[in-house]
Amino acid sequence: LGNYSPAGSTLSVSDTVTNLQRFYRLNSLEGVTDVAGFLNVSLLGNSDNFFSTPFVRPSAASLLVASVSGNVVSVTPAPGWAANQFVYASSSQSNTYYARFTSGAAEGRIYPITANASASVTLNLGTDDLAGVAANDTISIEPYWTLGTVFPNGTGVNASPTVGNRNTEILTPDLTSSGINLSATKVYFFNAGIWKQVGQGSVNHNDDIIQPNSYLCIRHNVATNTTVFAAGVVVSAKLAIVVRSQPSVQQDNAVGLLRPMAVSLNASGLISSGAFQASALPGTRTDELLTFDNTVASRNKSASAIYYYWQNAWREVGFGSADVGANLLTPGTGFIIRKGTNNATAIWTNAPNW
Repeated sequence: LGNYSPAGSTLSVSDTVTNLQRFYRLNSLEGVTDVAGFLNVSLLGNSDNFFSTPFVRPSAASLLVASVSGNVVSVTPAPGWAANQFVYASSSQSNTYYARFTSGAAEGRIYPITANASASVTLNLGTDDLAGVAANDTISIEPYWTLGTVFPNGTGVNASPTVGNRNTEILTPDLTSSGINLSATKVYFFNAGIWKQVGQGSVNHNDDIIQPNSYLCIRHNVATNTTVFAAGVVVSAKLAIVVRSQPSVQQDNAVGLLRPMAVSLNASGLISSGAFQASALPGTRTDELLTFDNTVASRNKSASAIYYYWQNAWREVGFGSADVGANLLTPGTGFIIRKGTNNATAIWTNAPNW
């Protein structure tokens, strides 16, 4: 169990009891067998707040890989799944599922499930492949977090009285375009009991997914602070996060770690995994890590710190040659990895620090 409130928690007794009841249901009714926990993340009014989910939802199945053929993974023991039970259907199946490899060469990688048979799942690999996946690797089938499951009935945000008067907006970062300082791809708000998207009328977006290992920008347009209660299953395996780069321009990557505990720059694995490149000089930085301060109220806020790696140590812009490798990446928040020009897409491997 945990509590993280960078701006100071103002939870009432009734709020705390409600959250603990939700946490109990998560464990007792959804069959959690792994370690579970929760974080209370405070969000300031009249401010942009960078929020990421530090947990995963309880798995629907954890199995061994039997074989791989292209983008189809067969599992054992044969679970006898119903055809396409892991495929979203608005009228009968509110969850969208992914497969997360929990051991082997692909440990930490996450792929959306596009179909399933009685003992296999078909994955959307994008430009990737499963060449390194072998029999007896382990795989977990998990539902994505959604707007409706992270913020049930608008919990944790300020409800909007009308479509045009949005008290809280949730901005999703651009994870596919090239360049830096990318605009949000979607803007959501909670109105009339459901999540809606700007430009989509009264369509219910409760089931829209939230990408793992990324963040949301929660923009409070009113002075009222809120607290997001994040609860779920702790990922005890490695994380493998794609860090994109471009051959001719810098590239921003919006990241939020699936970790419920703070991770130091030294222990992050960014350097050892090769996902973050050292700089030749402080004035000509190759890769940068931009963090944001949720305790400062501001909209369209600039980074509170910019880190780079130089001469075998982490440095911070404005702090000379001081070694800042002990500085922490805060759980439940988000940051940007700004890659320098490069032809290669890297994989950031992060191991648990407990």
